[in-house]
Amino acid sequence: MPAVPAVTLVREWINSLEDLVGAEKPLALGAFRRHPRSPASGAFAVLSRVGGTRGMTAEDGIDGARISASIFAGTDEMAEAAAVAYANAVEALSGAPAVMGDARCLVADSVTGPLLVDQTDSDRDQFHYLVDATFHMH
Repeated sequence: MPAVPAVTLVREWINSLEDLVGAEKPLALGAFRRHPRSPASGAFAVLSRVGGTRGMTAEDGIDGARISASIFAGTDEMAEAAAVAYANAVEALSGAPAVMGDARCLVADSVTGPLLVDQTDSDRDQFHYLVDATFHMH
């Protein structure tokens, strides 16, 4: 089975979650493929595919895309809250398949994080957490 455009599909799914994305929500600015140039106040995620597997068995046609979400915000508390809310939304996909664009996510598992990324030696003024998960899609 060919890979699905998992980053695009997961980004669209995140941005559709009204209890996660929007004004006064944990991940206020939503998800992006690249770091936005001038993000407004609020937390946001930058997604990337960091691996995965194709097909749990030879004939099942499932793409197990490993997606890393880098979550940024202006305060540590805001970044952590956004990372926790995102991790909880991903965990909720276990046992509750979701339509993501033209694909269907059967389950998300192997969630790691939220993990704080130490940026004290950088010039970035944002706090950064990572949440990685494998999305099994077809």
